[in-house]
Amino acid sequence: MVEVYFQINDWVLSVDENKLYRQDREVSVEPRLVNLLLFLAEHSGQVYCRDELIRYVWDGAIVTDQVVTQSVFELRKILRDGREENLHYVGTVPKRGYKLVAAVTPMTPEQFHQYRTLSAANVTDVAHVTSVTTPTSPPVETQSKALQEPMAFPAAPLTRALYQKKKKPKQPKVKSLFSPWRLGIINAIWIGILVAAVGVFTYKQSEVSITQVIDTHLIAFEYQDGIRSFGRSYELADGFAQKLMLDITRVTDYRVMLHKTAFKTGIVPGKTVLVRVDENDGGDFLELEYRDNSSEKVLFSRQYALANKHLKSVLKQSSLDLMRILKIEDAEQRAINTVSGVPNDPEALALFIRANHYLNVSDNQQFQYAIDLLEQILISEPDNAYVQSELLVAYYVQQALDESKVLKEERLTQLSVALNHFVSSESGPIQPRIYEALSLHETMLGEQAKAQAHLKQALKIRDSVLAYVIKGKHAELAGDLDNASEAYSEAFYIDTSVETYLLCENLVFSSNLKQIDHAMYRAVHPSVVRLL
Repeated sequence: MVEVYFQINDWVLSVDENKLYRQDREVSVEPRLVNLLLFLAEHSGQVYCRDELIRYVWDGAIVTDQVVTQSVFELRKILRDGREENLHYVGTVPKRGYKLVAAVTPMTPEQFHQYRTLSAANVTDVAHVTSVTTPTSPPVETQSKALQEPMAFPAAPLTRALYQKKKKPKQPKVKSLFSPWRLGIINAIWIGILVAAVGVFTYKQSEVSITQVIDTHLIAFEYQDGIRSFGRSYELADGFAQKLMLDITRVTDYRVMLHKTAFKTGIVPGKTVLVRVDENDGGDFLELEYRDNSSEKVLFSRQYALANKHLKSVLKQSSLDLMRILKIEDAEQRAINTVSGVPNDPEALALFIRANHYLNVSDNQQFQYAIDLLEQILISEPDNAYVQSELLVAYYVQQALDESKVLKEERLTQLSVALNHFVSSESGPIQPRIYEALSLHETMLGEQAKAQAHLKQALKIRDSVLAYVIKGKHAELAGDLDNASEAYSEAFYIDTSVETYLLCENLVFSSNLKQIDHAMYRAVHPSVVRLL
């Protein structure tokens, strides 16, 4: 058997073992991925399309282009090995194919075994030094022979010192200034000081300082853009992340949060769902990754093609996959319910997902763009209650973010009448956003009984930032500032952002958050110092 080895950047590939080595890491790799990496390493810098890879790597077996795409995706993830820095191994050449962009060096078996020996030596360096510096007795039969031959000392100075004794020059005797009893007292004092220091140190060590606790019932949703900042992919990643987050609150008891702030201390979510949109061969792909933060393991990872005509199926399938990994009962039917009411027209649905991103920013111009997108969708689907509810909420939120905005009373009335008609006539599942929109509208009109009834129906289905903000406003109107503070804190916990703070402060009416929820106020105004 011929041993084949390659060094690829900081990895070493052992083909016969189906393994990759890096420093003290040893990763077993599926044979199909080893074959793919081997072929790319042997033809480093050359571009190969999917058909060519199927012909050369899969020996012309009947596999789809998606198999190649998924294999490249998995290989990239293995080579990146969870590192945050931007490392390039397998590059994509738009409309042409893939190539290995890493530095590749073939290795002989001797070089590989030397590499492995050095790696093992680095890991066991301390044990190695101990074994060298500890002399051992030779076997009995070789002792007499050893005594007859001159002793050869190791080269290391430390080892040599164990066998050689250097004669010290005689020093003239100096008469001590202290008598034995005085020395005894001084030694006793030093020993007492040492014992006291050890006692204090031990006491301090026993005071455990805990800075983080993992909440296994909390899932953080995080989105990234793999192409460019604030481009179409960024909007899609945010839109998908927010949709999936709300879907999970609808079908589970997990608490969720949108990960916008890096907390250095406090509660750490037990699980993280990373939503990322990247470009591959000129097309966009949604990447969904589910990570257990307790074990630091990725439990699920998958890519979905983001062609507009497939967006609705991707929304459903990504939600379904997440429900299955969370072991949700009747996941198939629940996934169908989560996409009920979303636009059926592919172009309209793409606009709807993008609008989700702009509906969660505080910039007036961008927020107006979200409203324009929703109005554009309603031109193609004028009776879509889900879009109507988002638009009704958006008009009220816009005024909360910018007090100079004048509410369009006639448009708000049209939307609320349409939503009430939909709720009274619909027999199937109703999106909770519709109940939230009606509750907000009725709160603005002062119809508290209707508003509370619709809010109760919304919270029965799921938790959301808007629902908790409205709940806080109702508590304030009832004079219950403690419940108001609790509701605002729940909203801020789900989405810790300036946008959430502004909703709590300005939606419906102005609230004094410095008095109601001082912790939130300090979080957004860090210069505030609370005097005790």
